[in-house]
Amino acid sequence: MTEPLSSETLKEFLSTIRVGEVRVGRVMSVEDREVLVELDGFSGPGKAVGRIPRGDLTRKAIEHPSEAVSIGQRLTFEVIAVDWQQERVWASASACEDPALRAFLLGLRRGATHQGQVRSVHNFGVFVNLVGEPAGLCTGFIRGPELSWLRIDHPADAVTAGQRVVGEIIDVDTRRGQVQLSLKALQEDPLVPFAKKAGLVTTGTVTKLIPFGAFVRIADGVEGLVHNTEFRDEPVEDPGQIVSEGDEITVRILEVDLTRHRLTLSARNLPPERKRSF
Repeated sequence: MTEPLSSETLKEFLSTIRVGEVRVGRVMSVEDREVLVELDGFSGPGKAVGRIPRGDLTRKAIEHPSEAVSIGQRLTFEVIAVDWQQERVWASASACEDPALRAFLLGLRRGATHQGQVRSVHNFGVFVNLVGEPAGLCTGFIRGPELSWLRIDHPADAVTAGQRVVGEIIDVDTRRGQVQLSLKALQEDPLVPFAKKAGLVTTGTVTKLIPFGAFVRIADGVEGLVHNTEFRDEPVEDPGQIVSEGDEITVRILEVDLTRHRLTLSARNLPPERKRSF
């Protein structure tokens, strides 16, 4: 005869659960905002309950969780968070909804490069069909800021539909079934050559006026801010009273911050022979 499992506390059981692992359970309750499941494997009194938020139930469009699951149904899900103090577990069934997709995503790693073909270009980013992804899916995505070091008005200025691209993997999201890529990460940062050039006086083009200053491009992909306090000895209220977009002005590099990719410039106290008269 098989000996009965020894009783354990819920906290002991939850201490064995790790974020990212796959668990199985039975649907206990289907509510508007979440689905409650009883986790398998708990031998103590009571039940170990997992909560699946509505957005993590399925990638399909549904109006209510009852369209995707029913009470008593067994589900496979990924643990997304554990609160040991409040004895709560949050899970995602969508992360395990497509075994082929999950296997593909788990085979990728951050920092690696991956190839793909641009499927569509939108103002918010670019969708990419990745090499090796399951047929019929589109798992790659590139946010606008990750397309190029250069300032672009629209992602279409950097890539076009059908183009082959190679990017660095910066995130793998099993819950959304998406891989975020960066093309910029594989491009040389144009600010690096200026890293040790604080104090350099050079010329640049005003690219944009903002309430507290003006952005000036001193090289391709290299733009810095001239704050309102750095145009004259006395601060100006409106940079448009001094410069216009498209103007070429002389500036001095005050600071180069490679970590935040920021360049601080000044247009005052310049050498007489190079100072621009406003």
